Parts: sequence; structure tokens; C-alpha cells
Amino acid sequence: MAMARRRLLGTGAAGAAGGLGALLAACRSGAATGAGEAPPPVAAPVALLYWSQRAPGDRLGNGVKAGLDDYGARNPGRVTIEVGENGAALAMEKLKAALAAAVAPDLYGGLFQAQAAELLLIGGVVDLNTELRADREWAKARGELSPAVVEGSSWKGKLPFLPMMLATQLRGFNKQLLARAGVAPPPWGYTWNDFLEIGRRTASPPDVVLFHFQYDWSELGRWLYSNGHRVLTADRTKAQYDAPAAVETLQFLHEQVTRSGLARGGPLNTQHFDTGASVSESVNEAAAMQPPRYPNVDPGDGSGIYATHYAFGPSHPTKQLIQSGNAYGLVVVKTADAKKTAAAAQVAAWSARAEVQTKIADASGHPPPNTIAARDEQIPRRIRENPILKAVNDVSRSLYLTPNSPSWTQGMEVLTANLQRVLKGDLLPKEALADAQPKIQALLDEDLRRG
Repeated sequence: MAMARRRLLGTGAAGAAGGLGALLAACRSGAATGAGEAPPPVAAPVALLYWSQRAPGDRLGNGVKAGLDDYGARNPGRVTIEVGENGAALAMEKLKAALAAAVAPDLYGGLFQAQAAELLLIGGVVDLNTELRADREWAKARGELSPAVVEGSSWKGKLPFLPMMLATQLRGFNKQLLARAGVAPPPWGYTWNDFLEIGRRTASPPDVVLFHFQYDWSELGRWLYSNGHRVLTADRTKAQYDAPAAVETLQFLHEQVTRSGLARGGPLNTQHFDTGASVSESVNEAAAMQPPRYPNVDPGDGSGIYATHYAFGPSHPTKQLIQSGNAYGLVVVKTADAKKTAAAAQVAAWSARAEVQTKIADASGHPPPNTIAARDEQIPRRIRENPILKAVNDVSRSLYLTPNSPSWTQGMEVLTANLQRVLKGDLLPKEALADAQPKIQALLDEDLRRG
């Protein structure tokens, strides 16, 4: 399987300059010790091949590239990094095929934590904990990463994934509608009852509703966490979708669609928020980074939207934020060349450093998992001065990653199918969750058995 090359990721020129400088220095050294003595050999940079899951220009791809570029600029002469396949986005299926044919790249970026665990189970990527166990700089940088993010990126004690960026969803409120109704934005720690009271004062169903619930696993998960309920037990071996707090959450959401009228159900139409037909909507870093997503609400800089966490539910035990989301980053692909593997692991480890993660955040707009880089005085200006990006960064300090069980996506398809049946009136909320729970657990059990 021949792989096309496109360009060097900012490391070629630096590598060449570093190699030339070393060569000149060696020549000078040789001249000083005698004209007849040969200069010591200069080690050639290790050539690495990088594939991206993201298309050129994608914000997550830009973030990974920023980390790779920084390594090349600050470590001249160590590696060269080429982008394969003309820089196009390369899906997991193509990477798996390349692994089977022994023509895989050395680095693969832009993926999220569950995909990394899947690659680990098929023997496709290295465990960074093992590969970098003697590296003191790595130990320091790893210790600066959010413990919850490291835990969520790990699989049974192994770390197949270097988290570089975080992604989560906040609750965004239309400031115009709040001001028109004389309602203040909700304070930190506001509850479901507070949320509903905002709706009673600002919404006029069915034309204007408080929020939308699309009856899928992802949106349900955000509300579950806001009710203090994690979808896995602490040891991450048991799903908890039929627990009382989960049933309470789905029942609450369903009642706002079917009884109070404060919520709209079914497929999400973002134009409802655009036109003022929804008081609030789920927003993320992309809402402020792309061209104005809300032309009638916000000019594109986040100033027209009040972004904060999802309201806390009655089962939330401590009122301390538990936020769900994902991490995106880099894996070191397992190849037969130990020298390349070691060099690729060093490149990955470099991107865990606080100063590097600040650059990654600036390139991507996503919050950094490094806790030092996430501090107010450290985050890039573009994040600090954008209300949505700043709120996302603040909330991401309390982020718990979506489970990284390789079959989790399959289990969530089962859950979403049942949630759609609740929307249609075929199942009650409790029935839907009770039916999905054993199916999700069976998939998780099989993943745990495999590795």
C-alpha cells in the first residue's frame, strides 16, 4: 500500500538546519584536533510519518499540528515529520488496513479516547506509560494533566492516547430574550427549578420554548452529569443507565416535552435558536470559532450568548460540577522499528507540556487538559476574551470523559433507539432505560474481557 507524501510539518527545515549546524560543528572540532582525523558521525534525524483523522484546516487537526510543529522547532535535527496521503483526513478503517499490511504511519492524530482504546485492543498503538516510563520530563508533564482526563484516556492501566484538546457542551442562553423579559442570566450552581423558572418567564410555547431535547444518548448524558450521575461506576466496569437518578433525569426531560411544553422534542433545528424560537441551546467552542452560527443572536464573537454549565438536578449530591465531554489528541502507532517508536513517543510526550498545550489551545480554540495551561493567566487571548470559549475552558476543568470502551458507540446506538421510542410514545422513560442497560453492559463486559 503506497502512501503519498505531502509536506514536512515544520520540522524539515528545522531538522535540516540542526543537522547542518551539527555537521559544521563537527567539522570545526575535527579541524581543531588534526587535519587527518575524521569528524564524528552526525546522527540523521528520525523520519516519521503522520496521518490525521482530520481534514486540512479542521480546528482539531490544527491543534495537533501545532504540537508537532513546536516539537520540530524546539528540537532541531531529531525528527522529520511527513504528512501522509496528501494531508487528507484518514479514517480509522484505513489505519486498520495499513496496520494489517504493515504500512502504517508512526503517528495518528485528531482521534478521541474511545478510538485509541480500540486501537490498543487490536495491538495497533503503544502504551505511553510503558514507552516513556524512564522519561522524567514526561512524568512531570503527565502530572500536570487533569487526573480525570488521564483516567478517561486510559484503558485498564495503559495509556494509549495523549490528550491534547478537550471538547464539551455548555448551555447557551439568548441574552436578548433574557433582557426582553427582565430575567438575569442564571448564576453558577443554578438548578433545574431555576432553569424552568427562566422558561416560564421567557418562553411562550409552542412558538418559543426554553430548550430542545433530541432524545439521543449524547444530550441525555449531559443532563445525567448535571444531575450528579455518572454513566459508569467508579471502577468503570458497570453501566448505570437504569439507576434512579438516570430515570429521574429522562423523566424530567420527557415531561418538559410532553406536559409543560417548555421543551421541543425531536431532531434539533439550530435555526430555532437563530430566530429566537428557543431561549437556550447546547453550545460549544465551535459556536464561537466558526462564521456567525447565530446571525440573529450573536455577531460571532460570543457576546450575544450567555454560556454556562447545565442546570444541577435534585440528585446532584454535592453541587460540584461534573461535566461530560471528550478529549482529542495523538497516538503512537506500533511498528517494527523501535527507533521510530521511541522518537514518535517523544513527540507525543512533548505535546503534554503546559507551554505546548497553550499553543495547541490557541491553534484549535479548544481547552487544554494540562491544568497549568488551563489557568486564566495562561490560556490564549483568543480564548480568554471570548465569552463562550472562556466559559468552555472554565467548565472543562471539571470534565469527565465519555467512556472509552471500544464498543461504547454501539451501546449508545442501542440507547438512542430506545430514546426515540420514548419520543414516539412506544416506551416509558423507565422502560427504555431498563431495556438498554443489559445490552450496554454486555458490550462493556466483552470489551473488558478482551483486554
